[in-house]
Amino acid sequence: MNLRFDNKAVLITGASTGIGAAAAVAFAKAGARVGIHYNNSRQSAEDVLAKVVKAGGKGVLIQADLTDPVQPATLVQEFVSFSGQRIDVLVNNAGALVKRCPLEQTDIDLWRRIYALNVESVFLVSKAALPYLRESKGCIVNVGSIAAYSGGGGGSAHYASAKAAVHCLTIGMAKEFAPDIRVNNVAPGVIDTPFHEKFSKGTGLMERTTTLPLARAGKAEDIVGAILLLAHPQASAYTTGETISPNGGMVWRL
Repeated sequence: MNLRFDNKAVLITGASTGIGAAAAVAFAKAGARVGIHYNNSRQSAEDVLAKVVKAGGKGVLIQADLTDPVQPATLVQEFVSFSGQRIDVLVNNAGALVKRCPLEQTDIDLWRRIYALNVESVFLVSKAALPYLRESKGCIVNVGSIAAYSGGGGGSAHYASAKAAVHCLTIGMAKEFAPDIRVNNVAPGVIDTPFHEKFSKGTGLMERTTTLPLARAGKAEDIVGAILLLAHPQASAYTTGETISPNGGMVWRL
């Protein structure tokens, strides 16, 4: 099946680097108008927009701090002003580990920041987008993590628990928003992106990916297929509340 998104309006949070950036370019190649959200990485976001335009697509850059409870709604309003008051697909990709820290040393400010960025942003952006998604009979694709199954590596239990919350929230949203809106989740494994360049140096994590069944770390582009599949109105028309985990064989689930 050719996964086309011609004239669809797709908003992607955290789209300046990594998986979000790769998804933005892929949706543009498939015919979509793309909202490229970023917070601090303006230059990287501009690079993504240039790739979107080169791919023949249309895009808009939108800055927002998603840990601020007001700005997610502003993000949505700026996007629909560009898209003609329409959202067909929302990809909740924004998130970060913030920093590795053992739980016994994690203070409440770090805990709350991790949950604000990884969990509350999903709730707030989705809530703001809900009227437009209902109108379009659209869908939401959340981006969780394989850490939600394992509890995370050293110093990342706070992040893992937040991503587990995203997985659970996906199911709850799928139940509440049905039948008008489908909601699914992607749980990437170890992906060679700026995330792991920042947070996994010296941990040996990237080196251990050579022992996986697929013998390598993933690339951002390896996750894009799952996102597009779950977002497609025909290919996944009967799928909601589900998680696809492209992880190279690190975790197998019955």
